[in-house]
Amino acid sequence: MYTIPVRYLVTSCLLIAFSSFGYSQGEGKTATVKVLVPESPTRTSVTIDGQATKSTGDTRIFVTPPLEPGKIYAYKIVATIEPNNYTKIFRTREVTFKAGDEVTVDLRKKDDKIKDDVHIRWVPTPEDIVEKMCELAKIKEGDVVADPGCGDGILVLTALKKYKAAKAYAFDIDPKKIEETKENAKKAGLQDKVVARLQNCLELKKDDLKDVTVLMTYMGDELNIRLRPILWENMKPGSRIVSHRFIFGDWKPDQTITVMGADGDEYTLHVWTITGKEIKGDYPKTKE
Repeated sequence: MYTIPVRYLVTSCLLIAFSSFGYSQGEGKTATVKVLVPESPTRTSVTIDGQATKSTGDTRIFVTPPLEPGKIYAYKIVATIEPNNYTKIFRTREVTFKAGDEVTVDLRKKDDKIKDDVHIRWVPTPEDIVEKMCELAKIKEGDVVADPGCGDGILVLTALKKYKAAKAYAFDIDPKKIEETKENAKKAGLQDKVVARLQNCLELKKDDLKDVTVLMTYMGDELNIRLRPILWENMKPGSRIVSHRFIFGDWKPDQTITVMGADGDEYTLHVWTITGKEIKGDYPKTKE
């Protein structure tokens, strides 16, 4: 168990600072917060109001100091879930309670009403595999391409340089990668065709995607399933999505191919076409 300070609500206003209660430790009752986290081998760490905790296991139990009777207290709980070595899922919940309460917070599954944030460690795609992705997506002159996790910009720059795409949007949450993409675009003489912007792909809107005809991605299954409804809602019918390795849940690809890279490794690539019906659930589904 782990004991931590508490912040509290007074007349429904959440105080930001940790509380200093001003009464003896013998007064009041404690409260207990149980946090359920994904089972091992998934690695999960938990913070409460920004403070890292040391408890382990699938159920994390936290006991407050003695609380002043009659007041409502609150915790902001953030779980950092690492299902693999390249993905971090940030899952946030807020819980309120009174002295003497025992509350349970279940962080084992995502809740679409309280969206997770997902960060992916960038891993480059070899240039010859990028070319295969462009061919699978049938990129042609006039297409507008986008990469929601652009890294060094190789996906969109290859589409512009070798496949004559008209314009490209490159998004990333890492400002260093955005600067790297801009620099690489400048070196290739393509800076006028590339819009590189600091952007969380899970916050993309219609204005970000309205011109995009081809979206290229190499991220992760956990991020893709959360990105999927954004693409369905904001991309035009006929737009293509091509992914290196990862899929979008049970949305069946139009085509999946395996290619041999110049490095001797095999690579799996997928392509989908937006029909405009996906958001209503009318789409080909993969068999379980």
